[in-house]
Amino acid sequence: MPIENNSTNQENSFLGLTVLLVDNVDDMQSTIVSMLKTMGFKNIVHSTNGAHALNVLFQQEINLIITAPQLPNEEATQLLKQTKINPKISKIPFVMMAASINQTQVLDAIKHGVTEYIVKPFSEKQLVNLLTKALFETNRSAASKLASLTQKNNQIANNKDNQQPLQILVVDDVADNIKLLSEILRKEYKVKAATSGEKALQICERDPQPDLVLLDIMMPVMDGMEVCRRLKANPKTQHIAVIFLSALDQTKHIIQGLELGAVDYITKPIDPPLVQARVRTHGKIVEGNKLMRNQIDIMQENARLKEAFELIKQKGYHTGSSSVSKRI
Repeated sequence: MPIENNSTNQENSFLGLTVLLVDNVDDMQSTIVSMLKTMGFKNIVHSTNGAHALNVLFQQEINLIITAPQLPNEEATQLLKQTKINPKISKIPFVMMAASINQTQVLDAIKHGVTEYIVKPFSEKQLVNLLTKALFETNRSAASKLASLTQKNNQIANNKDNQQPLQILVVDDVADNIKLLSEILRKEYKVKAATSGEKALQICERDPQPDLVLLDIMMPVMDGMEVCRRLKANPKTQHIAVIFLSALDQTKHIIQGLELGAVDYITKPIDPPLVQARVRTHGKIVEGNKLMRNQIDIMQENARLKEAFELIKQKGYHTGSSSVSKRI
């Protein structure tokens, strides 16, 4: 059932692999399913609870297990434990998704052998990288894994110490509004601009993606409501935070925008201190999510480092590296 380590498989994405998605919300059109299909997974088996998932694992060949964020953590953890104690299915990569971080739950999942752990919101790119690692890096030699993990740990630490300013995209068909908002924000953030909805969507799909979009509601051709709807419907952009720019008399549109997934709104005419406060508030949330993911990465990589180091000791290998021992 586990996948052989083969770089050509990675080049061909996930075509031909079967993933078991365990989700108590019986909706095959969910964002996660859309992401998996976009990545190339053609065989997606859906299970609504842990007991049914176990039956599926023994009845057909499964290459990957994913528990969706909607599944209660207790049920996901129990399924993980039952999977890992059974030799017939213990080697199947197991990915747990969560709606929010709980350090105790993360450590418990790592203790019981979770392959990867990811917390919302996450982009399609992040999920691709995570699933690639889960599927294609599990069978590497202990020595190779130890060297790779040590490098990965150093990269995580460096990313934490060298955080880049947040990327803000301002979308407005009035150039003066863009100029004003750019002047307000450019001291703290890296600011890009778009004068149309179509251009905004293109920018949001390119790397580096915006962390936050300030989006005017009333624009010609494609208004802000449609831009927001498309952003949230696209697995590649649905994680991007949106703040609407609106006139005071657009309450109805604001409510609709929030229902579409926007996180806040700013009324016109623009009040610079208010803009700074709103952006700073939601910017801290974005930065908090990035820090949270780094913390989870560090916990997972440290656990893998210990495992790889123990394997090397058991086989009588000698790394000759005191720095690795100190990190562990």
